[in-house]
Amino acid sequence: MYSSRIVIHLDKLKANYRRMVDAFPRLKMAPVIKSDAYGHGLVECARALEEENTPYLGVFAVDEAKALRDAGIRTRLILLGGALQLAEAAEVASLDNVAVSAWNLAEIRELSRCAVAQGRVVDLHLKVDTGMSRLGFFAEECPAVVAEIQALPGLRLMGAFTHLASADCPEKDYTSRQSAAFATAISALPAGATEIHQSATPGMLAGVGLGYPIVRPGFTLYGYGSDPRMPGLVFEPVMEFTSQLISLKEIPVGAEISYGGIYRVEDRPRKIAVVPVGYADGYPRILGNQADVLVRGRRAPIRGRVCMGMMMVDVTGIPDAAIGDEVVLMGSRGTERIDASELAAKVGSIPYELLCGLGKHPNRVFV
Repeated sequence: MYSSRIVIHLDKLKANYRRMVDAFPRLKMAPVIKSDAYGHGLVECARALEEENTPYLGVFAVDEAKALRDAGIRTRLILLGGALQLAEAAEVASLDNVAVSAWNLAEIRELSRCAVAQGRVVDLHLKVDTGMSRLGFFAEECPAVVAEIQALPGLRLMGAFTHLASADCPEKDYTSRQSAAFATAISALPAGATEIHQSATPGMLAGVGLGYPIVRPGFTLYGYGSDPRMPGLVFEPVMEFTSQLISLKEIPVGAEISYGGIYRVEDRPRKIAVVPVGYADGYPRILGNQADVLVRGRRAPIRGRVCMGMMMVDVTGIPDAAIGDEVVLMGSRGTERIDASELAAKVGSIPYELLCGLGKHPNRVFV
């Protein structure tokens, strides 16, 4: 039996989605649930968002799209990665109600061949590289690519999209250049290709790309990315990480704690508790001697290095702490809160990386 667990609050996911809908009422939402919904559970999050009648769901890989269809999710999908390998084209072509990212000619031609072989029609969204320097066609290539798509059987060009590299960096002019390139690219689209989207969360909050019908909210759905430019739009973290105290003892002056002795008890004896969580659970080792946990609603600092399956925390200032007490590694109790942004900042990372890692914990429950 696990002493620790990741708790996914699906009610908060739904509430965050409704906040986005209310803030941008004219736009169609395509919530991005790639990479196991940023560690929050692909199928479970998709089902919760489908209950909110989202018109689209954004995934990256064909395996994600197939998993959703196998689970009974029927919402229209945007397959943002398209067929990453030509061998995937047949499986991509077999999926119902999916708009597929078209980002190179070999992929497009293979999708056409597979669609014809299966007697199907594949919907495409032209992927435009406006400056991310990742997948997609440059704006000047789009007229010829659009002409080829229209000439190939089994394909239907439904729209186009791009991805902004620096929308959360208002001091940079790069976003306006990307927007101009995208406007040039989509001028080549036929009249019926209306599923057009430019902005994920950073662009939305910066007011960019809102003239196109679809937007792709991502990390805001999971509780992060509130922007001072929209102070009334606040999101609640969906993921919580809890454990319990399994040991308590007084450590004398002069003793060192954990590997390498990077914490030494100097001034007075310390009441040290053990929590059965470590880097094998996705909790970064580098947070040793840096982060806090919550015990009885109060902060308790981690002392020494985080081990593979345990960490030590200082509960000297919490005299009523007892074995079996709940430990909140990420979440809130009372007025105290520890979230992924706080932890990520301490390790020079971003919340997404932390959430994706923690989401692999073997004891993940949905409430």
